[in-house]
Amino acid sequence: MDMFQLQLESDLAEGARDVLRMLDQHGHQAYMVGGCVRDTILGRPIHDIDIATSAEPDQVCEMFERVIPTGLQHGTVTVVTKYGNYEVTTFRREGGYVDNRRPESVEFITDVTEDLRRRDFTMNAMAVDADGTLLDPFAGQVDLRAYRVRTVGKADERFSEDALRMLRAIRFASVLQMRIAKGTWRALVKLRPGLAPVAMERVREELWKLTAGPDPARGWAFVVRSGILAYAKEPLLFLAHPWSARWQSALAVLGQMETPELRFALLALVHGASAEEAQAVCLALRLSGAQQDGILPVLRAHAQLAAAAQAASAAASPAQGAASAGEAALRRAFAQAVLAYGETAVRGALACRQAMLGVSEGKQPAAALQAHIQPESVDSQLQAHIQPEATDAQQQAADELQQSYAPPQSDCSLLRMAPQWLEAMPARQLSDLAIKGRDILAASDRPAGPWIRAILERVWLEVAIGALPNERDALMNEATKGEDTA
Repeated sequence: MDMFQLQLESDLAEGARDVLRMLDQHGHQAYMVGGCVRDTILGRPIHDIDIATSAEPDQVCEMFERVIPTGLQHGTVTVVTKYGNYEVTTFRREGGYVDNRRPESVEFITDVTEDLRRRDFTMNAMAVDADGTLLDPFAGQVDLRAYRVRTVGKADERFSEDALRMLRAIRFASVLQMRIAKGTWRALVKLRPGLAPVAMERVREELWKLTAGPDPARGWAFVVRSGILAYAKEPLLFLAHPWSARWQSALAVLGQMETPELRFALLALVHGASAEEAQAVCLALRLSGAQQDGILPVLRAHAQLAAAAQAASAAASPAQGAASAGEAALRRAFAQAVLAYGETAVRGALACRQAMLGVSEGKQPAAALQAHIQPESVDSQLQAHIQPEATDAQQQAADELQQSYAPPQSDCSLLRMAPQWLEAMPARQLSDLAIKGRDILAASDRPAGPWIRAILERVWLEVAIGALPNERDALMNEATKGEDTA
C-alpha cells in the first residue's frame, strides 16, 4: 500500500505533515504514530493523528503559535492548526509501574524505536515520517496481515504496566475482527487479577466500545472466555458469569440489536437479570444517564409486556370470545407500557423479545454464533467456546434454557400485533392529546393537583387502544364524566 498517497487525501494528514516538517526544519525527528498508522494500513477512516518527536515540550511550544500544554509531565502538548489539533509527545522511556497504570518516572529520549518499544501492541508501534516512510521495528504489519493482536515484547510486562491493556486486547480483537496471539492470551488469563485496581470508568470505556462495535459477540466471547470481569474493582454481576448456555444464547443473537444500549439490555434479559440488577451494573460501570436511559426503560417495559403476555395466556380459553378478550387486554397492557416507558423503550423491548424468541424456536446458538464470526478470524482459543463439547448436563441446561424462552401464544400475538397497534395510535404520549390539563381544570371546581394527570392518562389510554377518537369534544366528555371533576 502506498501510504503516502493515501494520506495525501486527508486534510488531517496534510496538517500533520506540516507539523512534522516544522519539527524537522528545527533539527528534530518527528513521526505520525499509533492508531492513525494502523488504521491507514487497514483502510479504516482516521479521526485523529498523534505525533511523536525527539523535541522536548518547551521546544515544541517555541515552534508553534498555538499550543495547549496538555500533559507536560508526560511530554505531551497539543498543537492547534487550521487542519485540526495534534497531540505531540516527546520520545520517552518509562520507569517501573506501581499502580497497574502509571509509570513512576518518564525519561525523555531521542530514539524513536525505544519510544515505540513501550507501546502496547505491535500494530500500534509503527511510525510514518513526513515523506510516508514506514518504521515498523516490531513487525506490526505482519501481525495486521495475520489478523493478530500481539503485545510489543513480553506480554507479562505490558499487562503488568497497565492492566487495562488486557481489555484493550480483547476490544481490538473484537472491533478489528482479529485473533489474540497465544502468548498474549496466556498472559492475559494469568494476569487478569491485575484488573482489580483499574478504575471502573476505564473498564467501561473498553466494554462499551466492544459492545458498540461491528462484532460484539466476538468481543464478549473473549471477555467471558477469559473470566477477566470477575476481577473488576466492583461487582459486575451477570456480566461476570462464567461461560454457560445463557451466554451462548446471548451471543448468538447479540448482533441483531442495533445499539450498544439494546445489546446491554439483551445480555441482562438472557441472564434473567432484573432492571434493578442491571441498574447496579450500570452504576458500577459509571454509565452516563443517557446510556442508562437507553437500557433500564427497555428492561422495565419488557418485564411489563412479558407479564401481560403471561397473564393473557393463563386466562385464555378455546372460546373465540375469550381469545378476543385476551388480545384486547394485551393491547391495553401494551399501550400502558408505551405511556409509562415511551415508544423507543417499548420498541427496544420488542426487539429483545424477538431476538430471544429465536432461541426458543430451536435455533442452535453455537451455529448462529459460528456463522456470525468470520472463519478467518477464529482461532482455537475461541473455537472451543463457540462450539464446546457438550456434556449431558450441559445439553439439558441448554434445553431448559430454550424452554424457558418459549413464549405463550399471546406472546407471539404481541410480537405480531404490536407494530400495528403502535402505527394505529393517534396519540403516543400525553402531549399528543387534543386536550390539555388546563382544559380539564377549567371544566372543574377542584384545585389543581395530581388528579389532572390521572385523568389525562385514563383518557390517553382509551385513545391509544382505539376506543376513543382524539377529538376535543369526545375527550372532554370522557374526562368529565363520573366523579373525576366533582
